[in-house]
Formats: sequence, C-alpha cells, structure tokens
Amino acid sequence: MKRWHIFFSGRVQGVGFRFTSRQVAQRYDVSGWVKNLPNGAVEMIVEGPSDQLRKYVADVSESTHGHVADMQMTKSAATGEFSGMEIHH
Repeated sequence: MKRWHIFFSGRVQGVGFRFTSRQVAQRYDVSGWVKNLPNGAVEMIVEGPSDQLRKYVADVSESTHGHVADMQMTKSAATGEFSGMEIHH
C-alpha cells in the first residue's frame, strides 16, 4: 500500500474537480481526501495499491477534461487512516 500526496494545478477549481475525484474513487481501491487551496491548486492525499493509484489518478485527469496542467507528487508508505474519499474544505 502506498500514499500519494499530489498537488494539481491548472484550471482545477470551479470545474467540479473535487466532486469528480470523489466519484471516480468509487471505481478503485483507494481512499483519502481532496481539497481546494487558496492559490488555485487542488491538494490530494490518496492511498491504495500502486496499480490502483496509477489508474485512479489517470482516470481523474481524463475525467476532468484536460483541466490539469501539472501534477507535483510525493510518494510514501500508506498509513491506513482513511476509509473512503472525502472532500475537505
């Protein structure tokens, strides 16, 4: 199990990015949270098996119709603290 901490930039606020992220997560074995940041980026922490994380992040990017211009990611070991995908405010 891995933990990915991702910052998405581009046109990622005001386009349903967080809600899409939560909805897409239901198709994968992933959990975590997503939130808007004051600088216009979106922050996400997501945990799961590596193959599920890769597919999930690719699906989120595709499902948001090209609004993601850049992703900055750090990877670490999962903590197991999440039980679903949540939207934080």
